[in-house]
Amino acid sequence: FTEMPTDRFVESSFWNFDALFQPQQHPARDQHDTFFLLGGYWENWEGGFVRVRPHPDTPSPPCAPPDPAETPQLPPGYAAKVKKIHSQGGYGSQGYRSEWKLEEAKRNLLRTHTTASSARLLHSLAQQ
Repeated sequence: FTEMPTDRFVESSFWNFDALFQPQQHPARDQHDTFFLLGGYWENWEGGFVRVRPHPDTPSPPCAPPDPAETPQLPPGYAAKVKKIHSQGGYGSQGYRSEWKLEEAKRNLLRTHTTASSARLLHSLAQQ
């Protein structure tokens, strides 16, 4: 037995909901105390981090982290499979027959449950 890492507290909607086949339009997504991250830059301030919204004309710092509101990339092959199952079905399922939006899947949030960590880890292990 090996303990899986659960220290990723910011997660994408893809791993938190979509990979677990919760429809993007389902009201249960709102019942999870889901907190989505906002855009902007984060700076260390007195031992903590504070959100800073720079003026639109201000150039980004050369080492600025990616926008925390959105994950930069999802696993392309796997994301396509999840999209297909959601929208068209497969493997004996008829799917949800609704539009699946990549923009929604890329939204970052504070992870609502560790099952998202399990889904990410199982996908990683399957790639080895």
